[in-house]
Amino acid sequence: MHFRITLIAGLVFSVSSLCHAQGTATCDHWTFFKSFSASGINRWNTVVGTGVLSGGSIVGFVRYSNGGVTTYKFPNATQTHLSKRNASGVTVGDVDFSSGLIVSGSSATTIDYPGAPQTILTGINKWDTMVGTYQYNDDADFGPEWTGFKMWKNGSFTPIAPPGAINTNPTSISDTGIVVGWYVSNAVPFAPDPSHGFVLANGVYKTLDYPNAFQTSLNDINSAGVIVGSWIDANGVGGGFLFVNGKFKNVLGPNGETTAVNGINDGGYVTGTSSAGSFIAHCQ
Repeated sequence: MHFRITLIAGLVFSVSSLCHAQGTATCDHWTFFKSFSASGINRWNTVVGTGVLSGGSIVGFVRYSNGGVTTYKFPNATQTHLSKRNASGVTVGDVDFSSGLIVSGSSATTIDYPGAPQTILTGINKWDTMVGTYQYNDDADFGPEWTGFKMWKNGSFTPIAPPGAINTNPTSISDTGIVVGWYVSNAVPFAPDPSHGFVLANGVYKTLDYPNAFQTSLNDINSAGVIVGSWIDANGVGGGFLFVNGKFKNVLGPNGETTAVNGINDGGYVTGTSSAGSFIAHCQ
């Protein structure tokens, strides 16, 4: 899973048919914390993500709106990653980058795409419809190749892959059924790959790229259609953004900190990482 890790790590720091005007988001109610890397936020401002314990174990973290934090480790797992959590408290992620993970209360279930050596769940909506990605090939030159899927509550799968995509990573599905994520269509062996954000609505794919970015990742979408994500340019410089009303708005910390915005809820609260640690803020 070398490709996916490389892209997302680069984004954490550092619709072609749609308008690409830029501005700066207005954000307040900032809260910073350094216990884990935040990746999703639900209706109740509960944040999930992944972090490292003092002993070196990589586990999932849950931070509640009152500031309380708990950890979760799947039994016998080397690494447990949490990606998104819905309003009912159902959380998705993966175990050891190998099997998709669903955690609900005290129970946990792993999901494997049929015949795939690796499966990851990345998003879930209030209807318990999930999205994720699975490895479908291991190319000698390009390494593992991935494509996306939607999984319905009954366990059936629907493929997600923009036309011409080599690697596809859906990251979120809204309560209205719109999927966002990123894809690669022209990879170069052993070199950083350009990536494009995509929006899938009513069976139609649209590309959405941050202006002049080398890599764009759309990381979440709420019911109002507000999208959050991250970008980097060819020099490795980048940041986080909102995409609202056809405009990109950069998200900067209260002291100008660089951000990667990974989650948004219907109340306009976002979460992600920054040079000052993980954060929650209200942005518009």
